[in-house]
Amino acid sequence: MIPTMEEARAILEPYHQRLREAVEGGWAEWKLLQSCRSEHGLAPVLYGRTICNVVFDAIARIAIFSFATDPKVHVEIEPQTFKLHFPNLCVRIKKGDDDHLGRNVPTQAVLAFVEADGLLPGMPPETGKVEVVWLPNEIWTDVDRILVVARDGDQLIWEYEIDRSKPSAEVVPFPTPTEPDPGDSPLVRPRTSAKLDTKQQ
Repeated sequence: MIPTMEEARAILEPYHQRLREAVEGGWAEWKLLQSCRSEHGLAPVLYGRTICNVVFDAIARIAIFSFATDPKVHVEIEPQTFKLHFPNLCVRIKKGDDDHLGRNVPTQAVLAFVEADGLLPGMPPETGKVEVVWLPNEIWTDVDRILVVARDGDQLIWEYEIDRSKPSAEVVPFPTPTEPDPGDSPLVRPRTSAKLDTKQQ
């Protein structure tokens, strides 16, 4: 079943930050491995799918740890992937392609997920299915966008972006300094020119 964008957002919004942290943490791990390769004189990886596999593995470990103890989320760990089951909504995390869709070998399990009328094994038929996809920037130096998307096969139905959260720094007001009374000042005041003139004579 394809949920509406409003339905999916209402379910996932409390989890947006944790989903973003999983994706960005996976990317940060890849960047660290890339730096280690360079420091040890190893050549850059040849294939983009290598990067995607490393990032996906890290995302899976971070997300599984993050959601494992959440009483409202069930983590389904499969041999080659994992899914997050929220109330009435199943989510998988993938690297997005040019059409903002996750890509997989079209197995029966994948088709059940990506087809609008596909039924997930052991799940009620009204369970919605969406993907959280990450898109790298053009030169693959950072994650550009993280989207929640609904699809029917190879057709994108809707999407919305999980925005970067802005740090909520508390503004602490500093006390306003008061003007001191000049008569109470302990500072030595300079002599006036009139007194200086008198002393000089």
